[in-house]
Amino acid sequence: MTTETIIDVAVPVAVFLMMFALGLGLTFADFRLALKRPKALLVGVASQIVLVPVVGLLFVLVLQQDPDLALGMVLLALCPGAAMSNLLTRIAGGDVALSVSLTAVSNLLSAATLPALSLLAAGHFLGAEATRIELGDLTLRVVAVATVPVLLGMAIRSLAPHLVERHEPAVFRICFAVFIAIIGWSFMEVADTLRSGLILIGWQLAFLTFLLLGFGVAMGQVCGLSAPQRITIAIETGVQNSGLGLAAGAMLWGDASGFPLFAIPSVVYGALTYAMTFPVVILLSRAWQRV
Repeated sequence: MTTETIIDVAVPVAVFLMMFALGLGLTFADFRLALKRPKALLVGVASQIVLVPVVGLLFVLVLQQDPDLALGMVLLALCPGAAMSNLLTRIAGGDVALSVSLTAVSNLLSAATLPALSLLAAGHFLGAEATRIELGDLTLRVVAVATVPVLLGMAIRSLAPHLVERHEPAVFRICFAVFIAIIGWSFMEVADTLRSGLILIGWQLAFLTFLLLGFGVAMGQVCGLSAPQRITIAIETGVQNSGLGLAAGAMLWGDASGFPLFAIPSVVYGALTYAMTFPVVILLSRAWQRV
């Protein structure tokens, strides 16, 4: 598999499949249930859409001198968590309905926030070297891989609810397995880049992950949310969509040859973060369940 195939075909297909699986698991009842507890929903959306990008930007301004890597880390911060955050929430004993609703809402909103803020970040970090990609073009690409599959999954569930309810868990497992296989294969194909990235920014991404988890915990505590809701907000704040970040980095990289430098943080994050997040989430859930 060439780098071009990974970037242009494999990663977008992997992201599309996972977002489709997310949409297939959504019903309007999930949103109605979440809207009955609007404070938790608003706290979660604010954390994902406002807090995480701001913290990510301030983080790289302080700690990351390389403009390409700094831009890549900001791109990652602009990509709210996908189906993995729902899985982590379920394992940790969080509010799964809230998690699913937050993931859906934030990913739909990212169709507007990701393209616009990505181009602003590119202009800030790269200046005259910023990509020439148009906002409309980038928006269409993000919508194609992140918004359309969610809406498609929801539409199929609405049209054939009983059929989907019977087979949705199996479809999710298949989509997740294909996603892991594609991303894992991609990582192996760029193993040298991954090793270099781990050395360069591995510790920074680990630090940022724990920092965001901490902010998520604090948001839930300050806003007086229940223990399951606090678990959910912490996970949704601390977990980013590395697949979408990789795709966004490739989009900004445009037609340049070689592996997109803007995508390196997402590759390293995808290799590192879940191994760190699982034990932290489990420890937090046990602590909160005793409260």
